[in-house]
Amino acid sequence: MMTSSFDFVQLLRQSTRGLMRNNYYYVLAIVFVHYAGLRLRKLKNNRVEIRVLPDDVFRKIVGGFSVGSEGYVDGTCCVMGSGRFLGEWVNICCEESPKKYRTRFLNIQRDERVVYLSETLLFNVENLLGCQDPSKYFFLPASDESLHFADEVRISMISNPHECSTDLIDGVLKNFFSNPKYLRKNDVITADIREFNPNLYYSLPAPQLKLLHFRVNSITIDKKRTSKPVYVFQKVSTLIQEKEIHKNLPRSLKVSINGNNDLNIKGELQGGSDNCPEFFKKYLQELESCILPFISSDNWLGLKPVFLVEGPQGCGKYHLVKILSQRLGLNFMNVDCSEIQTLSPSQTEAKIRIAFNNAEKSTPCILKLSNIQILGKNAEGKIDERVTSNFSHQLTELYSTQSSHPLIIIATSESSELPSDFNRIFIEKIKIKYLSQNERTDLITWFLQIQNIKHSNVDISKISAMCSDFVMKDLQSLSQIAVKNRYKKTRNRKVLRLQESDLTDSYKSMQSIFSDKIGAPKIPEVHWEDIGGLASLKHEIIRRIELPLMQNSGIQSSGILLYGPPGTGKTLLAKAVATECKLNFLSVKGPELLNMYVGQSEKNVRDIFERARSASPCIIFFDELDALAPNRGRSGDSAGVMDRVVSQLLAEMDGLGSSISTFIIGATNRPDLIDPALLRPGRFDKLLYVGIYSDRESQLSVLKAITRKFSLGGTQLLEEIVEHLPKNLTGADLQAICSDAWLNAAKRVIRSYEENLMEGKGCRKPDGVVEVLREDFVDALQGLVPSVSKKELERYEKLHWELTSRKK
Repeated sequence: MMTSSFDFVQLLRQSTRGLMRNNYYYVLAIVFVHYAGLRLRKLKNNRVEIRVLPDDVFRKIVGGFSVGSEGYVDGTCCVMGSGRFLGEWVNICCEESPKKYRTRFLNIQRDERVVYLSETLLFNVENLLGCQDPSKYFFLPASDESLHFADEVRISMISNPHECSTDLIDGVLKNFFSNPKYLRKNDVITADIREFNPNLYYSLPAPQLKLLHFRVNSITIDKKRTSKPVYVFQKVSTLIQEKEIHKNLPRSLKVSINGNNDLNIKGELQGGSDNCPEFFKKYLQELESCILPFISSDNWLGLKPVFLVEGPQGCGKYHLVKILSQRLGLNFMNVDCSEIQTLSPSQTEAKIRIAFNNAEKSTPCILKLSNIQILGKNAEGKIDERVTSNFSHQLTELYSTQSSHPLIIIATSESSELPSDFNRIFIEKIKIKYLSQNERTDLITWFLQIQNIKHSNVDISKISAMCSDFVMKDLQSLSQIAVKNRYKKTRNRKVLRLQESDLTDSYKSMQSIFSDKIGAPKIPEVHWEDIGGLASLKHEIIRRIELPLMQNSGIQSSGILLYGPPGTGKTLLAKAVATECKLNFLSVKGPELLNMYVGQSEKNVRDIFERARSASPCIIFFDELDALAPNRGRSGDSAGVMDRVVSQLLAEMDGLGSSISTFIIGATNRPDLIDPALLRPGRFDKLLYVGIYSDRESQLSVLKAITRKFSLGGTQLLEEIVEHLPKNLTGADLQAICSDAWLNAAKRVIRSYEENLMEGKGCRKPDGVVEVLREDFVDALQGLVPSVSKKELERYEKLHWELTSRKK
């Protein structure tokens, strides 16, 4: 260790001082020893910051260096930094080890005291020095030595879960050593198949296989084995491949930035981004803390390291386990249980056995069992106890003997409903929750960062607020679609600058695709400005729906029942809520769910709620609710179909539980016919009366909303028309007046054009812009008959008063 080196210098200093008293010839020796001690201390204190880059980024940067005829630059075994205090060769040392790692130093002419290493080089340095803390490393100049080439090198491939043909391995090694590589005994080398054997990369049976790792077992020079570093070159050295070995892989903490082809080492050197998003780190640390006790080979706890990660589809379970294996330097093997589960229990057991055997041959390894909730279920969806018990038995056999290399099993599930035999296996369960708005913002930013996309003019928080209940895969697709669209629009494709409209269009595209997938109807966009009046209703609906989405309070959402005379805008209100709150919209008309076959009507109700859960955040809108849920016991059908439908509807509404992203809105003209159980707390406990527009202000606001896109013949035209309107008009009546007025104006324009043609007068064809005048509205009012009579209006007012009194 370095402290022992200083102790040795101190001992020499004291010894030479004692000798100097008797013989003054030792004066020069004491001066040299003292100078050596000061020089060693100065070099030791000459600390630099160490940064690690991905191997492919590091090789890309090193590829731009040129050296003289005497040396070779090996992109896999060199370091970069400021060379003011170091020479062409350096020794990487550590305070805790007397060993040193010799490598070439490349001067990148930077002012900062930073040294860059590749991930594989750092792994080799850690293995030689026995220290995994780079902050304890320091660099000492090394003397230039004559170049030595190895006569014979023996290597072994490190095991991996994929099949590697001889042609693949030979081709990779041949191209890898086509340039001299600076290696020593026990070094690990990493070969990228895409770079060193591209012809076979796209024909591999396993597309996940991208890297091959080898370890140098021995090096021979002049028929003598050596542990010193030498160059290995295909034209000079003989390469012998020995049997496969089990060993940890270089740890990977960074992800390469896509499209970063023009790396300027004189500018800001940015080689990669953290391979773990910020919101993932808490789950990663929790899972890593559970696994670390089982990584050590001398730690025999007698427990089976089997863990469970729960979360909705696309939340990043695969990404989490993949990152963990990269950070721990373990092989990663993914097995989908949907491919293991078969109709025959014996075949399922055989496939489980094969998966365990392959994972055992690939240790140290993390075996990920995806969709564990599928395993052990037969064609009827029932638990097959034979398969579940066999799975537990094979696990026991797998961990019955202690292995020198760990095998960690992490199962993932979209549901917490697992067989009891499986629940007893897992020693720890980790649940990935839905993303908050801040986490969605960070994740979108991270996806754009690793794609090297400029987005300084984009308000990411605004986009993330739209993507309520998006999971990790959805946000990744959002960013990729936006980048693809921007790429099509941009001429300068070297630097893409994303616009906010790209992400907004991407969001709309994803919503459209998702609506088609779940079978939701195409709902036209309706905004609050399209609905005149009803200010109190808008405020109440926002309070009930929009605020829970913005602030996740965990309070169970209740249903809203809109009732009132026909044509007052109940359906329009529900559509506006879906548009303004950026929610999926499932519109259900009561009679559509009824079916002549026994049990089919109840199944239709269950399917509606299942689609809503998968499409959350979502609004289920039940139109004509009185036809779907009448009072039980009064339906008059002998089979009791309507009673069972109402009971199923009540059960599904109660089954939503504490869901804060699925909302139910009902609309009816006859709330007195609805089963009273639906109006109890927790169901449709908020009744909102949507009445007619009786006062002039509300009628004027509705007319302004309807005629927003009209070309009117006067600024005070609507105010004049309102004075001639009756008081018992609904929104549909006002819509009919405006439609008839525009149609009258269109007829007037066409009639005037035809008359001018008949008289031979020159005139311009109508350009499509129709100006609506006062006379057009007057003509429309002449044929107006209010859809709600005064007698019916009195009945609705009485019903509203009764329901309001009952709620009080």
